[in-house]
Amino acid sequence: MVQRCVASIIGISPSHGPSEHRGISMNYKTGIALAIIFIIIAGVLVYIFVGPASLGQPTYRTLAHGFMTPIKIDYSISGLTPAASGSGAGKLYLQAYQQVIALSNDHNAVADLMATRGPAASPKIQAIVKLVEQAAPETMGRKYLLFAKGVRLPEASDVVADRLNAIGQMTGAYAAGCISDKTPKAAAKALTALLIFGHRLWRHGLFVDVRTCGISDMQSAAAGLRMVYKSGPTQNQYECDAATKLIGAINKAAAQWYSKMKIVDVSNPNSGDMANIVRHDQDLSWRMEAMVELGIARWATSYAPRAHAIAAFLNHYTTDSNHWIRAAAKVAHGMTRDSLTSL
Repeated sequence: MVQRCVASIIGISPSHGPSEHRGISMNYKTGIALAIIFIIIAGVLVYIFVGPASLGQPTYRTLAHGFMTPIKIDYSISGLTPAASGSGAGKLYLQAYQQVIALSNDHNAVADLMATRGPAASPKIQAIVKLVEQAAPETMGRKYLLFAKGVRLPEASDVVADRLNAIGQMTGAYAAGCISDKTPKAAAKALTALLIFGHRLWRHGLFVDVRTCGISDMQSAAAGLRMVYKSGPTQNQYECDAATKLIGAINKAAAQWYSKMKIVDVSNPNSGDMANIVRHDQDLSWRMEAMVELGIARWATSYAPRAHAIAAFLNHYTTDSNHWIRAAAKVAHGMTRDSLTSL
């Protein structure tokens, strides 16, 4: 049979079998061959346009051992915080958040307020800090903070994160003012409240930007507490040591966190890495972030097959079993070129 095929290709007639049978056989084989070639070509085109190759391959950065493991602070804050004594922290934080809105929707105006007046003397800042202090011993009754209303498009300056950051900055500035006024007990109280607030943003925040505010607040609070407990009327060697150990643990986690941000939170994300994070990361925050970053990558690429593959990938996750992943996929899939231009 192989000899007949080769012979027909080069124009030599086989030496056996009726000619009409040979013709029928060759037409049948030619049809099968053309069908196989068509299937292969179609498969290659599908692979190029919607297959994994067109998404791009993940790089060594997201394939590194431990990359998909949740980042943890390997030291408890319990040695520096009061025991829980009730519930209702979420409501108090929401009130503080609303006061920031009433104070100013402009983040620069909030910064100006802290710079032009002593934070410890400002009644508006005092009111916000008091709410944060009241919330400190209370428990959180929700998995996520009340500020997570829905998945948002990435922005140069996210208003929710800015307001949460303002709460932390005001509390830290108030504590610094208390230290300058030589009222270290008041400073310790505010810093403890800031530590708890930051820890809750870190543990219960849904979005990467909110959790980043949390780790920053914890860094500031732990450094301030070590200063307060190191000497003076509030000197406490046990708590000073606890603050020192906590600082080391927070800084270690922060280094990992910010390294991951350099991969994910960029203007031209690698779609292969983003897809790898969406599929395999154990941290919901990073999966959502990578999902929305894929929405950016879809319009940032000039390679049409990649854009098609990303669109298909995002569409697939719009029916995911996880509510937040579905929402993030819908946001990312709904992005347009105008959305990218506005970022």
